[in-house]
Amino acid sequence: MAEWDIPRDEMRVSARPAGERTVAGPGGAFTRTTMLAGSLVSAVVGCLMIVTPVRTVDVAGMLLGVHMAVQGVLQLLAVHDSRASATVRRLLAAGGLALLVLGVALFHGRADTLSLLGVWTGCGWLLRGFTMAVSVTASSVSHVFVYDDLLNAVIVSAGLFMTAFPFASLGQLADVGGSVLAATAVVEAFAAARRNPGALRAID
Repeated sequence: MAEWDIPRDEMRVSARPAGERTVAGPGGAFTRTTMLAGSLVSAVVGCLMIVTPVRTVDVAGMLLGVHMAVQGVLQLLAVHDSRASATVRRLLAAGGLALLVLGVALFHGRADTLSLLGVWTGCGWLLRGFTMAVSVTASSVSHVFVYDDLLNAVIVSAGLFMTAFPFASLGQLADVGGSVLAATAVVEAFAAARRNPGALRAID
């Protein structure tokens, strides 16, 4: 008689094929919406930096600052819809707030030289990439997807490159930064498309 006391949900889990698991979506439709909004902002700012001639450091700082501030706000909003542990949510909130502050600083021209603009932008991308990476590798979070890993790798790599690369001209920084944002937008859009409001199949 003891076998009939097993909850039906557990019986359904045990009936799944080996190597396959279904997990709850990381925040559902709202998280997917914030990711799509972030990819749209990245695409717009990236295209503007590539297509429009960026003539001064202040203009480049304003564009990158807008992007970083918006990403910080979106990350703060996504925290409230996250199903991660309290520690992970606090980490994401701290990262989002830091991005917001850094974006506002860039927007107001606090990076008045080419090298400083590159370093600040790289640090912002590193911060975002690392906080996202830690959030999806935490033990309380089981929703690790291929496109999430790729997105984090792109952002962290771009941050390292922007921080270390000695840009020779503002046009070079604008082209590199715009290309990185465009690439990030594509990957983030794919990552958002992999998420469903309900249950999702994890890729092992």
